Parts: sequence; C-alpha cells; structure tokens
Amino acid sequence: MLVTGALGSVGRYAVHAAKQRNVRVIAGVRKRQLDEAAALGAERVVAVDDPEAVAGLPELQGIADTVGGETVAAVLPKLVPGGKLGSVVGEPAGAKARGIQVRAMQTHADPARLAQLAQEVASGAVVVPIAARFPLAQVREAFQAVAHGAAGKVLLTL
Repeated sequence: MLVTGALGSVGRYAVHAAKQRNVRVIAGVRKRQLDEAAALGAERVVAVDDPEAVAGLPELQGIADTVGGETVAAVLPKLVPGGKLGSVVGEPAGAKARGIQVRAMQTHADPARLAQLAQEVASGAVVVPIAARFPLAQVREAFQAVAHGAAGKVLLTL
C-alpha cells in the first residue's frame, strides 16, 4: 500500500496503523523529504513528485491518499483495476471509471481511539513533529509560520 503525504500528521498515522496490521507500506513523500521519511519505518520510501520514481513503483493494491490533486493523479495508474483508494481529500477524477473502489475517510468522535492515539504519541510509537511554539500573545507570528509552510505543527502556548 502507498501512503501519499506520509510525513504529514494523517499520513504518519496511516503508515503507523498499516504497519500495525502487517501491511507492506510504501511512504510517498516529496523528493526533498526522502531522508526524513526513512525514519517512518516503511518498507520503502518513494518521491511522488519524481516521475521516474513513480514509474518504478510496483502495481499497488491500495493507496491511502492524504494529498490529492497532481500527486494522486500521478500514482493512480499504479493502482490495479479493482484496487482500493482511501482518501481524506476526495475522489480523484477517473477512479471509478477504472473500477477503483474509493472510500472517503472522515473523522468521527471516538474517545477510545483518541486515548490509544495519545498513548502511541506519548510512547514515541507515533511522532508528531513540532516546528515551533509561540506564546498566545504571538498568535500572528504563529499563523505566519503556518502560512510559510512550517515543517510540523505550530503550537500556541499559554
């Protein structure tokens, strides 16, 4: 299974959850993120913004898409007919015409699952990168950090 956006928060957890279920995972990231993505522990890491790397992907039974747009369009031809695509960003064009099973993934309230996730973060099994911390009085600076593509979460502290 390929996870697009594997270094984002949702992607990181998708990689983690798939590995817990003994799924063979390929982490899809940007070319500049290849070294960082190695720490995810996926079987393989691929630059989804590199056409040669995408061409080298094997046929896929499933894709967990957290990016959409051009990224999923580039990897979709690697999904076998009848393959499964879970997406947090919507159904890609042409997926159903190819017989791909598309499932929209949305959040829902699940206190037990949230508690488990918190334990996994606390134990270090799942890493949530923190790019910056700002006191609440610097909320404007925090939003600017987010707008400029902070590589991780931006926290406001009290």
